[in-house]
Amino acid sequence: MPSILIESAKILVNHQLTTANILIDDGKIKQISKLKPSSPPDSKINASHLIALPGMIDAHVHLRDLELSYKETFETGTQAAAVGGYTTVFDMPNTRPPTTTSGRLGEKITHAEGRLYSNVAFQASLTTDETEVGRMAKQGAIAFKLYLNKALETFDSSDVSSLTKALRAAKKNNALVTVHAEDGDMIRRIQLQNIQRGRTSVRDFLNAHRSQAEAVAVRMIVGLSGQIGVRVHICHTTLPSSVKLVRTTPTASCEASAQHLLLNTRAFRKFGTLAICVPPIRTEPERSGLWRLFSHGDVDMLASDHAPHTIEEKTRTDTFQAASGIPGLETSLPLMLTQVSRGKLSLTRLIEVAATRPAQVFHLTNKGALREEFDADIVLVDPKAKSSIDPKKFLSKARYSPFKGFKCTGAVACTIVNGVLVAEAGKIVGQAAGQVIRAT
Repeated sequence: MPSILIESAKILVNHQLTTANILIDDGKIKQISKLKPSSPPDSKINASHLIALPGMIDAHVHLRDLELSYKETFETGTQAAAVGGYTTVFDMPNTRPPTTTSGRLGEKITHAEGRLYSNVAFQASLTTDETEVGRMAKQGAIAFKLYLNKALETFDSSDVSSLTKALRAAKKNNALVTVHAEDGDMIRRIQLQNIQRGRTSVRDFLNAHRSQAEAVAVRMIVGLSGQIGVRVHICHTTLPSSVKLVRTTPTASCEASAQHLLLNTRAFRKFGTLAICVPPIRTEPERSGLWRLFSHGDVDMLASDHAPHTIEEKTRTDTFQAASGIPGLETSLPLMLTQVSRGKLSLTRLIEVAATRPAQVFHLTNKGALREEFDADIVLVDPKAKSSIDPKKFLSKARYSPFKGFKCTGAVACTIVNGVLVAEAGKIVGQAAGQVIRAT
């Protein structure tokens, strides 16, 4: 594998930017030094105006493919990740067919190998079958997803006995459980009432997915986590109260997405159902409270919840029939770099939530930091580059966004995956260098 020298990049050391050269060889970071290597590298990247960050890790991505390849494929999804600065992403199990057994997990891994432009780890669906959880864990499932909103059910999660059995199965196999924390029974009851009354607007959708549905689910699952001792990770938290509850529980962690951190319900006035996601975008007091906790260090990580759909699926008159999800792989990092440029988020904190903590929580060795002998997953960013979010330019098949037209300061210049320059200036320039990552 050819060696690469990243020359004169700025790197963060003890909260301060300093200039250094980074030598990459055989897929690893071989040297970080102010001195240049004695032997000439095969190629060089002039990074004198760029900041080198550890490759971003997105713990919540829907790559689709298989029977849903019309929405996204492993190629288009990981290409979007690479140009967005993400060198590792975690794929969710609610594909078609869903990743509910070791057989299906094996088929998905086989289907993905050789087609990836960023590294991919696969999550499997949580089940009450302890043996099957063990099989999937041995195959390398990075975590086990639990949908309390009942979007994908392998058992009745509203039955406390079954839920406890499933969580114990995860605990027995030392597995992490990631949780979509919304009370599915509450949502369905209110949704049915609204539909029966002919009320299917965005406002009615938000009413069904009210804050209480998240609050109840988070309280319940965090409580069980503490009792059983199983590690749980709360996905896409939207409420300050959810974050505060997680922080009281040593076995729990949480993430937040850009749409919940930066948008409020005014987004629906302009974008309508294109802005629909679950949990939904919240009110301004809830958004601002979540941002405070995120920027101050109480939210473990940033995760895009990249969820691509077709425009036809997103734009339905009946909001309850509109597909929920927003593409985020190509917008999350520029949006957060913009917050850094505005002084609302420190660069240290951005690295922590987008690289360091995901690697720690999901036990990814040799990733999440710029260190010698770590994997050469590196993103070079231009902190002064100006751009405007334009969904037409997305490499993802989902070319829509409630961030359309947002002005950003800070952009991805280059993305290096496993020592290979894969993306540059918004384009794929290298081979499919991504690998399937298995839990250790």
